[in-house]
Amino acid sequence: MPSYRCHKLETSLHFLPKDIKFCCSCAEGPGISLENFNKINKKAIEKEKVKYINSLKNGEIPKQCQGCNEYKEVFGPEKNFFEALFEKKKKYPVSYIIVDHYKQCDCNCIYCSQKIIYKGEVKNYSLLPLIKQLYANNMIDNNNLKVEFQGGNISCLNEFDLLLEEFKKHNCTNFAILTNGIKYMPQLENLSNNPESFVCVSLDCGTKETFQKIKNVDAFEQTIENIKKLRDNSNLSLMLKYIVIKGINDNPEELKSFLNISKDLIKRGCILLEIDFRDTLMNHYNNFKVPNHYKELFNLAENYCKENNINFSIPDYTKKILLGK
Repeated sequence: MPSYRCHKLETSLHFLPKDIKFCCSCAEGPGISLENFNKINKKAIEKEKVKYINSLKNGEIPKQCQGCNEYKEVFGPEKNFFEALFEKKKKYPVSYIIVDHYKQCDCNCIYCSQKIIYKGEVKNYSLLPLIKQLYANNMIDNNNLKVEFQGGNISCLNEFDLLLEEFKKHNCTNFAILTNGIKYMPQLENLSNNPESFVCVSLDCGTKETFQKIKNVDAFEQTIENIKKLRDNSNLSLMLKYIVIKGINDNPEELKSFLNISKDLIKRGCILLEIDFRDTLMNHYNNFKVPNHYKELFNLAENYCKENNINFSIPDYTKKILLGK
């Protein structure tokens, strides 16, 4: 019988407006409802996590995990090691936290998961007390914690500075900051020189007109200027993201404009190309059939980056989709 494990499931807490997921999925993944927005239910989290981990270990793929690319089959020594840990009832300390519980934003992207999943029916709550409880309950791996700020847009989160200080107080230095770049955030200038920390700006276009179509706000030039400012004043790596969206920016002309702009903007970091997650991450149960011209776009971007000595990256799930897996 096959045995599976998922590192994200074992180590992650993803805070969303209505629940806590145990992985990086904002749509289908396993998790627990937030019945009390002021209290962490340690026993409920550990009980549910072990249930899903045990199912994968026994070769049963839970419905919430089906179609996901994160879990892996384990073989031989790795399988024996994993089973030995499981038999000892090893606790799974949190080493990956995703802050994604709020809806505030200064644009209205057409691919916004908050808008699609919650339709505006979400309750704003303070995350800081819950994070303090995680530390108080010894649920966090202080030596290996990574924190990813998603959104809304992080520049609109009132308690961002307080959360940042709480994590830093416990010696966390590994941060991923996802932002649209519309508002400049001077606090990022001195955030960290950890080589794994980065800021990711979803620019998604190379022209003002397409920016307006995707973001529904007129802020293209402002965003470019803010990225330049961050490039010049921060030690953080910069990731510029291009989400390929059917009928909007899935053409070589727009992509080339984005690449030409990115060449000037990136001092350290990379270009990230991925497929619209409405077709992928939010659609676990149906295999997305990649249009042929998508592959041409990815080849174009990869070749451009090689020619211009720019780091190029594609998320693992996008790689598998492009390969038809």
